[in-house]
Amino acid sequence: MTSRVRLGSLIAMLAVAASGCSTELPGSAIAAEPSATPAISDARSGEVFGDLKACDLLEPTTTPKGFAAPEIERYESDNGCAAQKRGYASVSIYLVPEAGIDQLSPGQGTKIPTKVGGREAVEIPGDSGTEACTVAIAVTPNARMTASTSLNEGTNEEACALARELAVAAEPKLPRVG
Repeated sequence: MTSRVRLGSLIAMLAVAASGCSTELPGSAIAAEPSATPAISDARSGEVFGDLKACDLLEPTTTPKGFAAPEIERYESDNGCAAQKRGYASVSIYLVPEAGIDQLSPGQGTKIPTKVGGREAVEIPGDSGTEACTVAIAVTPNARMTASTSLNEGTNEEACALARELAVAAEPKLPRVG
């Protein structure tokens, strides 16, 4: 009974706090000069990628290679997708609207600057140990797509070849911002 009272109190406090919020700002609206290119705020999560889904980027490459159907995954962001091929590898793609390639941790590997489809990118062989690799593509300074692989057997170089293949296939479908 005590936990129900606490939960009820928490819900009541949140309701009171939320009721005091307003989306209106005081003052008057001032028209801005039209701009040649629309600005996209990276602060508003998800706007950069719109309705693009990570599984739509992963599936066209993995299905022909015999991977199981991709499944939604939420480790690096809410827009992730992973697929596995028994005895071979696990792969994933994430669309990360709130962190660019500069914010990506190399884990156990080292970031190697590169380009994918003319975009700034990094390759991280061995990011999660041997037989692993991540390739991350900058979409904006504060948004990225990552393609990661983890092989059951092999080398970091073989894992990077597969991660690069995923990244190269997905890159043309990423938004061009700016």
